[in-house]
Amino acid sequence: MATQAEPKQLETAPFEAASAQSRAPMRSIFAILAGALLVAAFWPILVGIYESWSNEYAYMEHGILVLPAAAYMVWTKRQQLGLIHNRPSAWGVLFLIWGALQAALGVLAHWVWIARTSFLVSLVGCILLVYGFRMLRALTYPLCTLILMITPPTFIFERLTLSLQLLASSLGASCLDALGYSVLREGNILEMVGLKLSVEEACSGIRSLLAIIFMCVLYNYFFVNSRSMRAWILFMSIPIAIIGNAGRIVASGIAGQYNPAWVGGATHEAFGYVSVLIAAIGCIALHHGTEYLQGRWRSHG
Repeated sequence: MATQAEPKQLETAPFEAASAQSRAPMRSIFAILAGALLVAAFWPILVGIYESWSNEYAYMEHGILVLPAAAYMVWTKRQQLGLIHNRPSAWGVLFLIWGALQAALGVLAHWVWIARTSFLVSLVGCILLVYGFRMLRALTYPLCTLILMITPPTFIFERLTLSLQLLASSLGASCLDALGYSVLREGNILEMVGLKLSVEEACSGIRSLLAIIFMCVLYNYFFVNSRSMRAWILFMSIPIAIIGNAGRIVASGIAGQYNPAWVGGATHEAFGYVSVLIAAIGCIALHHGTEYLQGRWRSHG
């Protein structure tokens, strides 16, 4: 009986492959239509997300890079994604209803974060409805990356900003004192000889922290394979960003002792970009250093 069944399977295989190929263009059309409808339905919310990237009080300048980065992630996996057997799921309808209700609630109650994240919920619904759970699983990392283009909830953002302000002020004062500079700290204000440094919200480090986390997410995707290593780098990006911002305050304080004009303006902004660059290099060094130590530990073990 087995020898008789095998020829039938061989005969039907080409027809199944041809059927799958014939459905591919239709599925692509459905995907384009679903995407267009999704963008049209969420256009006001998407405009709000875009405007937050240039809002000086949101500190989300990196947001404009998130969508292209996520799209490039998907592009690099196009061959693997093409091999996935698509099974559209009716669960997509539930996610679309969920996204619509969440968007309505967010808009009516003026909960900005709730309204903006509803777009991601609906995007998941479209993927499930057109392609199914296997495709959604394969796209998990790029989809989670899209969260970084949305400003965190206000209550978390404000509390985190204040905590980072005080922490950066404390670390900066301690470092300046250790370097031999006379400094007096009162909250987020550092007083030095002939100079007063005020660690405002823009100097709290929230901007560099969000940018560093985004860079670490990209670095993990393209250069790190181990999940534990990815989690370690992402976790350590927080103290590295904080230390980098404290270094910015120290550099501003030292520079201000020679020329008070260097505390603000273009020089101050340059210190910020340099601190982000150094923090990014620190995360890469952490990766390679940890792998080196793990290799040494295994060789001795």
